[in-house]
Amino acid sequence: FTVKSMYIDVINSSSIPTSKHVWAVKVPLKIKVFMWFVHKQVILTKDNLIKRNWTGPTRCSFCDQDETIKHLFLDCPFARVLWRTVHIAFNITPPNSVTTLFGTWLTGIEPDLARHIRVGVCALLWTIWTCRNDLVFNRTSCIHFLQVIFRATVVIRSWSLLTPMEAREHLVIGSIRWEMVARDIFNRFGWRSCNRIGN
Repeated sequence: FTVKSMYIDVINSSSIPTSKHVWAVKVPLKIKVFMWFVHKQVILTKDNLIKRNWTGPTRCSFCDQDETIKHLFLDCPFARVLWRTVHIAFNITPPNSVTTLFGTWLTGIEPDLARHIRVGVCALLWTIWTCRNDLVFNRTSCIHFLQVIFRATVVIRSWSLLTPMEAREHLVIGSIRWEMVARDIFNRFGWRSCNRIGN
């Protein structure tokens, strides 16, 4: 299989989801494409690799269950802890499916706030994906929950430059709040700030 063949499969599909939120979010174009592939459920998780005759391991890099898109980003115990920190920090109930993630999940939330949340969600999913790839391809031995959160908040602050000036402060404040909540949660379970956090 090739990445090019995957793109062709998606383009030729007759059931392409029309999620306006994927394309409207203020993140780099490559992230919009990534999120669209997540929404289309063709990102190259191990179950999709197997459909292309890949013979490698099927297990999730963070746990011992089979890796699917829904599992990796929503159902894996690792992902659940990350979403739990989001829930505690912002009182946002995590999405229950990939379909609703950029669909009905934020229905009823004020539009400006929903736009900020979607930037954060893109950062979270992109960071989970890059950390997963570090484990699979770069022989990283372990990823800590806080590494994912701190990588994601760095990304959010970087992407905030793509938003209007008045929105930047909200994204920066939100990322700081998420970090503080995460530190507090993990301090309760024995993590201390002297522990090393990878870049």
